[in-house]
This record gives sequence, structure tokens and C-alpha cells, in this order.
Amino acid sequence: MAPPAGGAVAAADSGSATVLLAVHAAVRPLSAGPDAEAQLRRLQLSADPERPGRFRLQLLGAVPGAVSLEWPLESVSYTIRGPSQHELQPPPGGPGTFSLHFLNPEEAQRWAALVQGASEEEQNGSGSPPLGLGPEICPVSLPSPPGAPTLKAPQSQANMTWSPGDLLEKEELAGDLTQAIARGDEKGAAQVAAILAQHHVGLSVQLQAACFPPGPIRLQVTVEDAISAMFSASSAHISLQVHPHCTIAALQEQVFSEFGFPPAVQRWIIGRWLCVPERSLASYGVQQDGDPAFLYLLSAPREAPGY
Repeated sequence: MAPPAGGAVAAADSGSATVLLAVHAAVRPLSAGPDAEAQLRRLQLSADPERPGRFRLQLLGAVPGAVSLEWPLESVSYTIRGPSQHELQPPPGGPGTFSLHFLNPEEAQRWAALVQGASEEEQNGSGSPPLGLGPEICPVSLPSPPGAPTLKAPQSQANMTWSPGDLLEKEELAGDLTQAIARGDEKGAAQVAAILAQHHVGLSVQLQAACFPPGPIRLQVTVEDAISAMFSASSAHISLQVHPHCTIAALQEQVFSEFGFPPAVQRWIIGRWLCVPERSLASYGVQQDGDPAFLYLLSAPREAPGY
């Protein structure tokens, strides 16, 4: 039995429903006004297990407890306003038109192409009128073939619901955050970050290598240890091949691998700074061949005598 025209609350278990594609978008009811806060939701297109050759569009909550809705695909009107801006109008009696802002333009285009392809497949199979894509349609290419999309492996709707233990969902949200920051999308990044923060998701945030000066370069290192500093004015000099994005911790491991000095006895000084393990060489000014650094080796701790 098909969901009512106004939209039904999505079932917790969709049985044999095949998910064709699921994407994230910031969703805002147009009736709430332009200043209303958008919420991150999951859009999902699935094959309808009760109506072969038909599809259903689902608007799922991105957090546990959020209300989820679904409609037969042929009952909705879908308008593309821009590369990342779409509108979804449910059938009469529903909650009204939604504004959809996608975090990734390429994902938005892929979603639009699949929705259009599924609508045309329904039209060809039943003679029903095509899905209303609106007057301002962005150029999109149809999936090939529309009848057998391979963008997403089959999985149940229950598995697609966000939960703190769902690693797939966490990884997708972390990827959305990375892409939003790279595009300078402050609003999109803030929305994804808020969802991650609500569930205390641990992240490791670091700059990509492309943000740093190119490498490798030769680092000129002056080495002293406690004994030589006390009794001799001479120092050793070594040259290391490094990348500016290399962290001090990675540099310590490199010296341990090449020369046998454990990281615990290494103290690095670059410029006037005593270096900390988590910072990069570039952050201390190491950017080109011949840049200097100073390595001081502590005396290894002596073992307590046995009894």
C-alpha cells in the first residue's frame, strides 16, 4: 500500500527496499521564512518494494529522534534553483515546500540526475505525467542506465538512520565537513560540525599537504648531546631530507629510524622555538633547502641497580 499523499512518517524498517542514493542537505521549510534555521537532513531515494517500477523519496532525520517523512516520487514536485540549491514540494496536504541546500555541488548534481532518471522511468513504465522539475533546471546528465543505478549498495532504511555507533554515517559527515570548509561554505560547515559535536564524535583535523610549501627539502641539523656540550666545543652536523608538512613527531621517528636516537631523548630547536611534537616544520619557518635546525640529545636515563 502506498503512503498517503500528504506524506507519511517513514517506517523504522523498510524491509526489502533498495536504497538507490542517500545524500545530506540543509533543509528549511519555505513557510518558516528566510531567517529560519536550516537543519541537516538525509535525502534518500529508494525502490518501492510494494510497487514494482516505482520509487519513493524520503526525508530522514540526521540525528536520532528526528521526524522522517516519505512520499511516492510521482507525487512530489522537484525544482532545481542552482548548483547547490533545490526545492522539494510535497503533495497537497503535506508540510509545504522545502528549500534544500546541498553541501557538495557534485553530490547535488548526482542526486538531481538520479531523481530525474527515476521519474522518467516511472513515466515510461506507467504513462503518468513526468516529475515537475521546475522552470530553472540545471544541466544534468541522466544515470546510465536509469533502471539500474549503482551509486549505492542495497541496504535497509534502518541502517541508514544516524546513530552514534554508525561509522559509515560519521565518515560521511566528516567528509561533508571537509568539503564545506574547502569551499568556504561557513553555514554548511557549521551545520555539519554541530551534528558531530552533539554526538561527541572524535575528529583529527589537520591541513592537507597541498597547503604547505613543496618538498622534499634538505634540513641542515646541528647535533649536540649533554656530554659534548659539557666537555667539547664541537658539534656534529647532519642533513635530513624532509617535507615542510612533516610534524616534529614524525621527524623524531625519522631520526630514530636513521640514527637510533629515541624520540624521548630528542629536543628540537628551530629559530628561537623549542618545538612541540604536533606542530609542522613549516609552522616553525622550515620551507626551503638549507634551512637550519638544532637537535639536542638528552642523556639516556640510567637503569636502577638490581638487588
